[in-house]
Formats: sequence, structure tokens, C-alpha cells
Amino acid sequence: MAGNKIHSTGGFWLILGALLLAASLRLLVWVAVAAAVHELGHLAAIRALGGRVDRFSLTGVGAVIRPRRERVFTYGEECVVALAGPAASLILAWVAAAWGRRFGGVDAYLLTGVSLALGVFNLLPAGPLDGGRVLRAVVTWLAGPSAGEGVCGFLTRGLALGLAALGIWVLGKSGNFMLLLCAGWLLCRKEGAG
Repeated sequence: MAGNKIHSTGGFWLILGALLLAASLRLLVWVAVAAAVHELGHLAAIRALGGRVDRFSLTGVGAVIRPRRERVFTYGEECVVALAGPAASLILAWVAAAWGRRFGGVDAYLLTGVSLALGVFNLLPAGPLDGGRVLRAVVTWLAGPSAGEGVCGFLTRGLALGLAALGIWVLGKSGNFMLLLCAGWLLCRKEGAG
């Protein structure tokens, strides 16, 4: 992947600045490590399947990987690429937990939690997430493209509304607005391999 194939948007820098104001630098470092490993899982799967990356974008709502399509991935290959990111996240969580058990340290457990949360969240069956990409590929393979889009869109909206309702309750109880942000993110994120 050439250096000019990596892009960032103004939204990415805006979100990064807001996170720097709202969270500790230590937490943001481990979030960046966990996100990088997650995306490297996708990149490794694309390369293993003979694909190449056309563009890698950092946006205000996450990373988007656009593979160069010398050939179209099969539905099974699309599932492999989608599941490679969560698999990398879960492996990193396991390694960090083992490191923490062996040597101790708050950072190891912080990385374990962040990476585990990233991997599990991305397995949810919502359109922009890796689990949604797998769901769309399987339903499309079984029932056609319109069924894949319809089922995935329905579940994405339902999950976002459920997260929003839970987020309002949590906001009232603790003042934490993260679930509301996740709900909004699910509704506005564009499709991509990230």
C-alpha cells in the first residue's frame, strides 16, 4: 500500500481532539493500539486472499479499508476478511491478559478490556460492523442482494434504537453518554472493511 493511499478526514481529527479532552492519554494510546491490531487483522486477511488495499481512510466514524478488486471476493472470503479484525482483537486481548497475569500491570489489563470490547462490539450484526458484513454476505448468498441489504438494514436500525434507549437510561443514571454515541455511530457510519 503506497503512502498516498492513506487518508484522514477532518472528522477524524475532530473526534480525536474531543477524545483527548474527554479521556486520559493512557487510555487513548491503548485504544489506538487495539484499533491498529484490529485493522491489521483485516489487512492480513485481504493480503492472504490475494487482494491489495486501494485506500485506507481514517474518518470521524472509524477506519474504512477499500480493497483493490482485481477479482471479486466470494461471500465466504468476504466473511473471512470481516471476521479477521475481531479475531485479531480477541487474540490481542488474550495475549494482553496473559501478559497481565504473568507480569502484572494496569496497562495490560486496560489493553485487554479495550481490545475485548472492540472485538465483541464489532461482532454485532449491524450493517457497518464486521458482524453485519458477515450477516449481509450470508443472507445475500442465501436469498439475494436485496434480502441481504434489507435484513442488515432492519437489524442495524433495531440495534441502534435499542442502544439509544439503553443509552438514555444510562445517561440519566450515571451521566455516561457513550451508548448514545454508539447508537448514532451505527446510524451514520458508511460501509467499509473496518
